[in-house]
Amino acid sequence: MDYAYQFIIDNKGIDTEEDYPYQARQVLCKKDKLKRRVVTIDGYTDVPPNDEKKLLKAVAVQPVSVGICGSARAFQLYSKVELNDIRKY
Repeated sequence: MDYAYQFIIDNKGIDTEEDYPYQARQVLCKKDKLKRRVVTIDGYTDVPPNDEKKLLKAVAVQPVSVGICGSARAFQLYSKVELNDIRKY
C-alpha cells in the first residue's frame, strides 16, 4: 500500500472511479481529466503488525487501510462469513 500512497502524494492526488471506470482492456488517457484531483493526501504512517494500541491511536485521527495475507490456510478453507481467530490456523 505504501507505493499507492506515495503515488497519490507524488501525483498531487487522484481522480475517481467515475472518471476512469474499470474496463477489461487497455484504454487511452482522458486528457481532460489530467488536472482533476478529487482525492489528495499529504502523508501516511505504517502501524506495526499486531499492535492494537497503535492501531486504535491511528484510527482516532485518520482513515486506516489494512493488508491481509490471503494465503493463510484459514482464508483458503473457511466456510463462515466471518473469521474470528485465524491464529488457531
